[in-house]
Amino acid sequence: MSRRSSFGYSSYGSRSYGSGGNKGKRRRNNKMKRIVIITGCIAAAAAVTAAVCIAVAVNRGNVETAPDKQESRQSVTTSGESSAGEESKEESKAEESSGAADIKGYYDGRVFMYDSYGYEMFYGTDGSAKNYAAVISNIKSAVGKNVNVYNMVVPNHAPFGLPEKYLDDMNDERENIKTIYSSYTEEVFPIDVFDALEKHKGEYIYFRSDANWTALGAYYAYQEFCKKAGAKAVELGTLSKGSITGFKGTLFTATQTDENPDGNKELAAAPDTVVYYNMPGIESCILMENGKSEEQEVPLIASFAEGRFAYSAFLWGDNPYMKVRTTQKTGRKLCIIKDTYGSAFTPFLTANFDEIFIVDPTYYNDNIVEYIQKNKYTDVLVINSIMNANTQFRVDDIMSILK
Repeated sequence: MSRRSSFGYSSYGSRSYGSGGNKGKRRRNNKMKRIVIITGCIAAAAAVTAAVCIAVAVNRGNVETAPDKQESRQSVTTSGESSAGEESKEESKAEESSGAADIKGYYDGRVFMYDSYGYEMFYGTDGSAKNYAAVISNIKSAVGKNVNVYNMVVPNHAPFGLPEKYLDDMNDERENIKTIYSSYTEEVFPIDVFDALEKHKGEYIYFRSDANWTALGAYYAYQEFCKKAGAKAVELGTLSKGSITGFKGTLFTATQTDENPDGNKELAAAPDTVVYYNMPGIESCILMENGKSEEQEVPLIASFAEGRFAYSAFLWGDNPYMKVRTTQKTGRKLCIIKDTYGSAFTPFLTANFDEIFIVDPTYYNDNIVEYIQKNKYTDVLVINSIMNANTQFRVDDIMSILK
């Protein structure tokens, strides 16, 4: 088995990066702005980079903070709650009122740089949001009333890391997500994670050099899912963890050009660290890997992943499917239809379901509705980034596995 045959290819990074919807007008902060979509896909080099990645710097114990960020960044306790003291809060206020005002953002190709972090700018519209909501409604209609269908749209880093003056130049992610969640024609349970992520925006919940969230950010979203799904979230502090250093993700790769093969200097100088959590109670994990004709039994975490492929430690990257059986006795079985944001999120759910079938609709070729019904799955979760959800690419991918 080639350990890297499916690593590093992200349908999210290669097809929807820099798009996030169609051309249109949106109102933000009572000001009408004409939005011009950034067309085209990520550079060819980015198409073969690691599946959108997760990085968390590891300090002593169970405390995680962003690498080389200001000391005023909040830390995280083993229970996942903020532990920033009053002194750190005051430092943060001082930074916001003085130093932050002096930081100038700039574009490096299609990557927006601010304070040594790379960002995606969002241009999705009401039309693209409703288009995505329609395909989620189609899933619910197809699987029937006895299967719970949940939908989670994950905002990117921009609303939580950029000053308002730069957010004014993009469309409003919170409003776009609200439009999706209010446009279903069937009974779908929305999982709104925006407020939870905003509450923890001072923590290391997104990567510096990659478009994805970290395992910590995914954990906060997992807590919100558990609330809606009637499940008990596993305590983060009870889990052992590992880390992979030297990760430079899709945003860094997007800045590498023929003229500048070394990429953005700020991102190159501070590689991310991917932190993963080891979940107990895994009975078996069966993978259908890209380019393979037979299933293989593998560990849930590909801990050998490294460098620009480090995010593929989660679920072995983007593949047609993975089936995980656990020792849980809940009577519930979950099908996950995901993009790369779901890769860091899914491992936590092994604490709450007896079986999880994980599908990437870019590569899965069978009828997922037939599989769900034949195998008596009780729940379905669709999880995509807001950038992906606002593209026709993703809508078409999902529709292709419903037929």
